[in-house]
Amino acid sequence: MFEPFVLYVSKRFIDKASKTFGLGLIVRKPLVEILRKMNVKFKELDRDEAKAALDRIAETRGITVTASQLIKSLALAFFLPTGVFIATMKKVFYRSGVETEDSIILEFLAEIPRVFRPTLFYDIWLIVPKTDIGELNAKQIIKTIVEKTGASPLTEEEWEDAKPIIEKLKGRLEVKGITENFWKNL
Repeated sequence: MFEPFVLYVSKRFIDKASKTFGLGLIVRKPLVEILRKMNVKFKELDRDEAKAALDRIAETRGITVTASQLIKSLALAFFLPTGVFIATMKKVFYRSGVETEDSIILEFLAEIPRVFRPTLFYDIWLIVPKTDIGELNAKQIIKTIVEKTGASPLTEEEWEDAKPIIEKLKGRLEVKGITENFWKNL
């Protein structure tokens, strides 16, 4: 059975991927632009379309009630106002989203302020496959991005630094990758 999963991505990796794929210095929607460069066919989703797409998948007949509940909770958790969502972060932005034939991939930007040290930025990729094949295809797209970039998306140190995000999501969402470095399972 296909399941949604989350991948945390460091700013270092996004910067390297932006350079590798020739996206320029300032990129507002890196995942969308990378997928365009890879010639992946998709429909770009704004914030409201992304929430509607998650709701639509949750109501599909072929999906289990548990998975349906999970997808609805994902939609609620990621689209709540920032102050309610994660109090320790200054901002969580919906960056971009795409819907392919067999999956939805959403990208969020999280900012973790730190006292007397530079603020940390992480992308959170939420992948919601529509089918078993969709899960395989989405994982292959992600693997291709990593292979072409030639860098690890998340080092052990970056994983440790992401703990404020992980701690706030733990318990609110029960989805693969929320409390584990899911890159190791790809």
